[in-house]
Amino acid sequence: MIEFGQLMSDMPSFQNRGSMKVDNVIPLPKGYKSFPSFKELTSTALTSACVGLHTQLSGTGTTNYAGDATKLYQMNSSLVFIDKSKVGGYNNSTTEKSRDFWDFTQFGKRIVATNNADNIQSFVEGTSSVFADLVSLKAKYVATIREFVFAGYMTESGTEYSNRVRWSGINDPTTWTASQTTMSDFQDIPDSGVIQGIVGGESFGVIFTDKAIYRCSFVGTPLIFQFDKVADVGCFQPRTIASFGNEIYFLAQDGFYKLTNGTDLQPIGVGKINEFFFQDLSSNFEGICSAVDSNNSIICWSYRGANSSGASTVNNKMLVYNYTTDSWSTCSGQDLEFIATASQEAFSTLESLDVLGSVDDLQYSLDSFAWDEGILSLAGCSSNHKFGKFMGGSMTATVDTTEFEGAEGKRSTLINARPIVDANGENTTITVTPLSRASQANAVTTGTAVTVKSSGDCPLRTNSRYHRLRVIVDGNFTNMQGVDVDARPEGKR
Repeated sequence: MIEFGQLMSDMPSFQNRGSMKVDNVIPLPKGYKSFPSFKELTSTALTSACVGLHTQLSGTGTTNYAGDATKLYQMNSSLVFIDKSKVGGYNNSTTEKSRDFWDFTQFGKRIVATNNADNIQSFVEGTSSVFADLVSLKAKYVATIREFVFAGYMTESGTEYSNRVRWSGINDPTTWTASQTTMSDFQDIPDSGVIQGIVGGESFGVIFTDKAIYRCSFVGTPLIFQFDKVADVGCFQPRTIASFGNEIYFLAQDGFYKLTNGTDLQPIGVGKINEFFFQDLSSNFEGICSAVDSNNSIICWSYRGANSSGASTVNNKMLVYNYTTDSWSTCSGQDLEFIATASQEAFSTLESLDVLGSVDDLQYSLDSFAWDEGILSLAGCSSNHKFGKFMGGSMTATVDTTEFEGAEGKRSTLINARPIVDANGENTTITVTPLSRASQANAVTTGTAVTVKSSGDCPLRTNSRYHRLRVIVDGNFTNMQGVDVDARPEGKR
């Protein structure tokens, strides 16, 4: 059997240890499983394109919040986003091309939101009826580090400080005047470019600039926080930063990286997908966004790539990284404005599952925890400005084998293929498409897709020197492992 390798689009195709195409699947330790399709869960849309999504955790459950150009919203139990904007709404001052993106953090029952166009916003669950100014400061980024709310890329009294981070008083997110007593203060980072993001934590924080990374550690008065440069690699785009546990994932100018414990930096995309990504990225650079799906052990980056259509702010593709296997895949055919890790209301009846499509297409059994209230998983907003999650039936999967010789050192004819795909046998169609070329200098010729017979065989008749097989699965399946191939060497004249 030729096993499906991991996605390695940046490597030569011949005898590639992986594959040049792995689409609409999730990497596993062996093979791939299906990627669930996106389903809109809300019938009521936001006023305009989503530019921020956040889930607030509390002892009584979870609540989703979202933001667009002029409003902030809170989701109710009917999956409707209710306008909770401050009086007069928000400015949408186009600080990042056509959009101001919202950044959120949680401090106890308080949601803190900022977009750099308006004063930092605050909403206290159980107390507030609408968002209100937290302080007369503007910022692009917010995070919670220990007992402090941090803000970065500041605008103070009309002056922009793109390299400044500022933090609130200890255990008091309403106090922002520098004081040794409250421990509120600020720090300018003079030699590393502009602030690109802040990742909070219970022990320390991480500050990303476009040229470097700093670890932010609490040391008490008089310094309060100490800032140590840990890498001369910066973040290339703010919303590519995604964190889970003690690891942070992000896009730098030369590709994707992982930062562990705030100190250990490791490239994760080199030789695999870095070059592919930068070549495929077509537009909407400021709209790249990321999210964690811990249920599948993956980090996803949504972006606008080749063959995109529709509004220029809509992303049609995702990169998918399994952080337990250090392997990648892609997802195509998307129609998303924004992605994030978010919760849901419970699917408590069979009727409530109707929004996800046919019961036969559900990814999980009916008694699975996946349908419970407050489950955090991959979510987003569609081009219709509607919230949804990746909970539908399997997307159409496409995985190529490596390029191989059917007979070493000579031409060969592929006469049969048997895809090793674990499916339920219902409403699933599997096809095999031969790709071939006589020389490494030639373009690849794509043959005719052949549907797998009930026996599991797929008769072929492809004659060439170098071969690949593309397996496409349309319908639900649980695992794709590889292809058994029968090849016959061609004789010499």
